[in-house]
Amino acid sequence: MRLGSRAPGPMPRLLSALWIATVALGLVDVKRVRADTITFDQALALGATTPEVDEPRDMLEARQEGDEKMGGTAEATHLVFMPGALISPSDARGFDMQATITQGWNVRGLAGARRESASHEREALAATVRARALRARLDAARRWIDLATLTRVAESLDIRISGLKALVAQRERALASGVGTSPDVIEARAMLAELRQHRLEIEGDQFAAATQLAVAIGREPEQDLLQTAGDSPDPPLPDEDAIRRRIATVDGAPDVAVEQLRATAARARAIEASAEYGPVFTLGAQGERGALGTWVAYGITGITFRGPGHERRLTSIAEARAAGATAKTESTRLQVRAELEQALHEVRHSSEVLRLLEEDMLPALERLVDSRERAVALGEESYVAVLEARDRVSTAIEAAHRARGAHTWARIQMWLLLAELGSAGNERPSP
Repeated sequence: MRLGSRAPGPMPRLLSALWIATVALGLVDVKRVRADTITFDQALALGATTPEVDEPRDMLEARQEGDEKMGGTAEATHLVFMPGALISPSDARGFDMQATITQGWNVRGLAGARRESASHEREALAATVRARALRARLDAARRWIDLATLTRVAESLDIRISGLKALVAQRERALASGVGTSPDVIEARAMLAELRQHRLEIEGDQFAAATQLAVAIGREPEQDLLQTAGDSPDPPLPDEDAIRRRIATVDGAPDVAVEQLRATAARARAIEASAEYGPVFTLGAQGERGALGTWVAYGITGITFRGPGHERRLTSIAEARAAGATAKTESTRLQVRAELEQALHEVRHSSEVLRLLEEDMLPALERLVDSRERAVALGEESYVAVLEARDRVSTAIEAAHRARGAHTWARIQMWLLLAELGSAGNERPSP
C-alpha cells in the first residue's frame, strides 16, 4: 500500500467490511476544537515576519538613519570666549576680551575609519536579517509539517478507534448469543482502551505543535488552535551531484556570511580604535580686544599626542575581538557544512524508511491480516490473532505517516538551505 504525500492513502485491504462500514458513518472518539487554518505557503511567508526577524531589521533602519548624521571630522571644534578687565595701572583700566576657535584633525584618519566601521556593521546587520529570516522560515516549515503529520496520525487513530468500537459491540452481541468467546471481547476492549489512551497522547502533542506553530509565525497562541490546511509541500530538488556542487559554496550561506561580515566589522573597529588615539593636528584663530580699544589677531597651530599605554589597552581589546570573530567564522562554516550534509543524508534516509514501510512492511502485514481472517473463518485461529495483526498494521500506518512527515521536512530543509546558497540571479523556487 502506498501512502500519498498529500493525504493519508486508502486502506482497502487493511480494514474488513465491518470497519469500512463504520468509518463511512464518520464516527470519531474525540472532541474536535474549532481552529483557524493555515497553509504551508502562508506559514513560510509569516515565518519571516516574526519579532525575531524584525529586531535586526529595526536595528538596521535605526543605524542607517543615525550613521547618515556622522560628520566629516572626528575631532571636536572648540570655541572659547574670555571677557575680562584690565585692572592695573589705574589709568589703563578698561574692558578686555579674548575669543578663540580651534579645530582638530586626527592624522590617522579617524573620521574615515569610523565611517568604514559603521558601513561594515550595517552590512553585518543586513546579513543578520537574511539569516534570521531563513531560520525563521525553517522553524515555521518544521512546525507546520509536525502539526500536519500529527493530524494525519490522529485521523488514522480515529479510524482505528471507530472500527474497534464497532468490533467490540459485534463481539459482545456474538457473546450474548452464544457464538463468540469471552477472551475475544476482553482483548478487544483492552485494545480499545489502549488506543484511546494513545489518542489522548496525540491530542496533547497536537496542542503543543499548534502552539509552537503559532509562535513560529508570530501569532499569539489562543484557545482556538491552528490547524494545517492544503497540501503538504513537495519541492523540486536537484540530483545529489548538483546538491554537492551547491554545498561546496557554503560561504554563500547566510549564517556564514553574517560571521564573515562581523569579522570584517571587528577588524574595522580595531583600526578605528587605533586611529582614535593618533596625534591630533589643530588649527585655529584667536582675537583679542585690549582695554585701550586695540585689536590683536593670532593664528593657532599645534599637535596633540596621546598616551600610548591607553591606546594599546583599547586597541588590544578590539584586536582580540577581531581575532575571535575570525575563529567564529570558521566554526560557523563547519557547522553549516555539517547541517547541509546532515540534511542530504536525511533526504536519502527518510526516503528509504518510507519506501520500506509503504512497499514492504504494510503489504506484508495486510497479507497477514487476510491470512488470519481466513484462518478464523475456518476455525483454525482465535479472533484475538486477527486483532493483533490489525494492530500491527495500524501501528505501521502511523509509522508511515510519521516517516512521510520526516521525509517532507528533510526535502523542505534541503530546499530552503540550497535556495540561500544559490548564485546571484537565481531565484528561490516555490514549493
